[in-house]
Amino acid sequence: MQHDSGYDQLNPGSRLHKYLGAASPSRPVPATTSMSPMSVNVPAFIPNFARLQLENGGGNGGAVGPPQQTSSQFQANAEEFVPQDHGGTVYFYRGGGQSAYESSGGGGSTGGLGSPIEQSDSSVLVELMNRQLAMKAKPEAALYPELPQAIEHMRDIVPLEAGSIKPSTGYQQSVYKATSARDGVHYVLRRVHAFRPINAKAFAPAESWKKLQAAHVVQLRECFATRAFGDNSLIFVYDYHPLSESLKERHFGRNGGVTMVDTMTGAKIMSSYSGSAGGAGLTGSGVPELLLWQYVVQLTAALRSIHATGLAARSIDISKVILMGKCKLLLSSCGVQDLVAPDHQQIQQQQSDDMVALGRLVLALATGNQNAGRREIVQQGLSIVGAHYSQDMKNLVTCLIGPSPRKTIADVMPMIGARFYHHIEALQSRVDLLENETARELENGRLFRLLCKMNTIVERPEHNMDSSWSETGDRFLIKLFRDYVFHQVTDQGKPWMDMAHIVSCMNKLDAGVAEKIELVSRDQDSVIIVSFGDLRRCIDAAFAELSATTVTARGTPNNQRHH
Repeated sequence: MQHDSGYDQLNPGSRLHKYLGAASPSRPVPATTSMSPMSVNVPAFIPNFARLQLENGGGNGGAVGPPQQTSSQFQANAEEFVPQDHGGTVYFYRGGGQSAYESSGGGGSTGGLGSPIEQSDSSVLVELMNRQLAMKAKPEAALYPELPQAIEHMRDIVPLEAGSIKPSTGYQQSVYKATSARDGVHYVLRRVHAFRPINAKAFAPAESWKKLQAAHVVQLRECFATRAFGDNSLIFVYDYHPLSESLKERHFGRNGGVTMVDTMTGAKIMSSYSGSAGGAGLTGSGVPELLLWQYVVQLTAALRSIHATGLAARSIDISKVILMGKCKLLLSSCGVQDLVAPDHQQIQQQQSDDMVALGRLVLALATGNQNAGRREIVQQGLSIVGAHYSQDMKNLVTCLIGPSPRKTIADVMPMIGARFYHHIEALQSRVDLLENETARELENGRLFRLLCKMNTIVERPEHNMDSSWSETGDRFLIKLFRDYVFHQVTDQGKPWMDMAHIVSCMNKLDAGVAEKIELVSRDQDSVIIVSFGDLRRCIDAAFAELSATTVTARGTPNNQRHH
């Protein structure tokens, strides 16, 4: 006998119908009872479960035996879930589907050349998890005894760079990560040593930078003077972008040699030629042209936003441009120069200087030499660009660093041309990928809330002075369902650890489908056949009863005892 599982009652075009999958007559129906061996139509145990320490028996990765307590003859097939291993964590997704990123044909966004922005879903998960770990990392106070415990409202201060640097301004600078006591958000503190603003008017440029919001500019949040370090220091507070690195670190490394980047995987590939950190020698082993154009598009976008507000970046340098992930650029340290070393030239000239600095940066990346913008080797660098890159790239660099009059961002945009479209398509592919990952996490959130409700009900010691409340009525069904989902064993008495079974049952419970299952008490004296929809109503009713009687108007628990 086959019972209608309730899938057909859903709207065929709904997302829930697609997620659960329509019942198919071609699926085999397990004809079993709770006390006899059976074949359960769920994915077999796989070796990847070992990462979660969910071995069954010897942990050999073979198919496991059936549980002693299973669904009745009314149960339809278990949903097929495909395990995916992301950074040591196994996630289960319904099989047969295709991610939005895969279906979008991301590989064709750059004419088959593979954009460096493109990523697989697994790499996105790993990247996001690593960022979270970096943000939550706590400093060891014993390792940094010279650092203050707090600076204004900033706490948990830890250095982000091995030592301090002394840029062209002549003032030593250090970079730290800190957590704001106001909002709990992590920020970057850039400290300018031994500098004291003349008066309050000196902070006026910082106010202008705080108003600027651009996708490729690190946001300045605050600027203030402090003596927390024992001297007069100027602190710039920026948004924190964890695990970012500068163009210098990514492409030149510690020794200044150029590093090639695989545009498909983002992997670092050391060049057979090394650029010189300080010498005048040049090589032709620069950044791949596709990646270099991606950088140009993003840096010009940053300059366009800055110049449109009447400001000048004055920080276009391989040590100040940082990378997030594989290819997202952000311009950092904006506003520091305006306070520490004000330039009294006209703003148009300062903006033109930004364009020249951009040309020198592109030339350094193209030639593999940090000093390629020096006057004595500029022509040699341009010759290398002409020999190893397209004519468009050479024309761009020549325009930027040439002796022509003041340059504007409008002069550069026509030279980039259709490459803007390649960048937009690659970005859209990444957006599709992230939306797909977000949709998956929404599913996880729904199941988490449902599990929270169940655990507030099951085996509750007492409620309204009734010690047997959780063991009677509808609450007893919830307890049996908990055992059915999480506490099943094989016919040899070993735990049956099947994540696909758990995910399938929780999804059906959340949907409240009409499919029926057989619940058996631990003493096997009670056998109850109930649908997922009935179980969902029992959980909602019990949770509503708890919520109505245990929370006051202000949300404070009446009974704060811990059992």
